[in-house]
Amino acid sequence: MRSPESRETRRRAGFSLIELVMSLVVLAFGVVGLATTSLFITRQLTLAEITTARATATRSAMERIRATPYDSIGPGADTTGAMVVTWTVTATTSQTTSLDLVTLGPGLASISEDRPTPTLSSAVADTLSYTVLKP
Repeated sequence: MRSPESRETRRRAGFSLIELVMSLVVLAFGVVGLATTSLFITRQLTLAEITTARATATRSAMERIRATPYDSIGPGADTTGAMVVTWTVTATTSQTTSLDLVTLGPGLASISEDRPTPTLSSAVADTLSYTVLKP
């Protein structure tokens, strides 16, 4: 003969269907959150790599210009990885030479009416004005 306590214990053992469904819903929200976070982190890392490559290419071109004798500074171009940097002389005085450096390559396209959110583009141009002092 079974005691009433053993029947009650058997009924309480395990999970109910409601508990199982609720735990699956919580797990699904966690997995979706993790996937979204992973996508966001991947996008941010890609943007950081592109920004670093762009800055490296611009800095390389500036160092090349600085290494050129002052009287020989003129238009030119330099390629670093996927970035192409071109520069033109915009103004020259007795003590300074002003240049515009244009970096063309992959980057974050700006927001416009056509694109309400910033997107990655293969051809983004950035312009930097740079002045070289006569030594």
